Amino acid sequence: MQTLAHRKQIDGLRFFAFLAVFLVHSDVTRFWWGIHGVSLFFVISGFLITRILIAFENRPRMEVLKSFYARRVLRIFPAYYLVLGLAAATVGIAYLPAYVFYVMNWGIFFYTWIQPELADIAWDPVRMYGIHFWSLCVEEQFYLVFPLLFSLLRPGRARLSWLLALWGACIGFRFLCAAFLPKAAYGLIPLVCGEYLVAGAVGAVVFADTSRTANRIRAAARQWMFPVGLALVVALFALFPPETPSIDHVMHPPHTQTLLVLGFLAMVLGLWQTDNRWVLGFFNYAPFRFLGKISYGMYLIHLFMWPLLDWLSVRSSLIRELPPFAARLGLTVLLAAAMWRLVEAPILKLKQRFPY
Repeated sequence: MQTLAHRKQIDGLRFFAFLAVFLVHSDVTRFWWGIHGVSLFFVISGFLITRILIAFENRPRMEVLKSFYARRVLRIFPAYYLVLGLAAATVGIAYLPAYVFYVMNWGIFFYTWIQPELADIAWDPVRMYGIHFWSLCVEEQFYLVFPLLFSLLRPGRARLSWLLALWGACIGFRFLCAAFLPKAAYGLIPLVCGEYLVAGAVGAVVFADTSRTANRIRAAARQWMFPVGLALVVALFALFPPETPSIDHVMHPPHTQTLLVLGFLAMVLGLWQTDNRWVLGFFNYAPFRFLGKISYGMYLIHLFMWPLLDWLSVRSSLIRELPPFAARLGLTVLLAAAMWRLVEAPILKLKQRFPY
């Protein structure tokens, strides 16, 4: 059975993407930029999923798609529906069917389109239980549609041209929404936030090419892309902060989104290719890698740690004495690690039944 190369440093990057999201949900005023941890997750997903599709494109198409979807189901569904079910039974989840069928991101978009006044109400992701699942809805829609479309594109320049056209369409659609639906949460639909996913796919296609241009891009990625991408992202956050710190940057993407996409893409490609021992040593640090490995579970459960900590604080003076940030993060890591050990890892062993 053919296996794909795994870069452990990408697990470390996943952890920092999650940490950014956790920070913004802990203090949106100070860490408003953390909402783009989700955007970084999208670029990573687009890159890795497209690598899988390219690696096995010489196999029978239907067999590859069958294995791809089966493996995605095993990776995503058990933990997702476990957490969703427990949350619905305890704190309650509004619009539960929309989450069950992975369409809540479209629901939020249409609600704010039909009722623009909803955009003037301060979003509180901490108390709107489950709302962070919108990004998981986007990813699931990507997993469902993109492999089918990608399998129809012939390898070569035509494929890259189609992906670049799709990237351009995302940019154009974003500007249309900003002009005609300025208050709708258009940043939550794949036609807009999909720019990050498509950029990751473009990176995977370029890296898989054997042309001289692709060789030069890979060399650039190995030498300087990560620090330049990181510098670009930091500069964008420093130069273009929102007037009122909020999660609005994801609901209504700023005009700098494409530059942010390029920064994140450079970071992912650079980290994938780099041989810099200092960079690799940092992102390959074992605790970071482990936390990145369980980042899906941490993302699923982290917002539910607010009510859980409130509940525990009433019953334990020791819990009340802990710093809230540390307590929530600690609970998130502890429960996500338990879910990985007891639920995710055993189920993932079933992937062996669906080889590519």
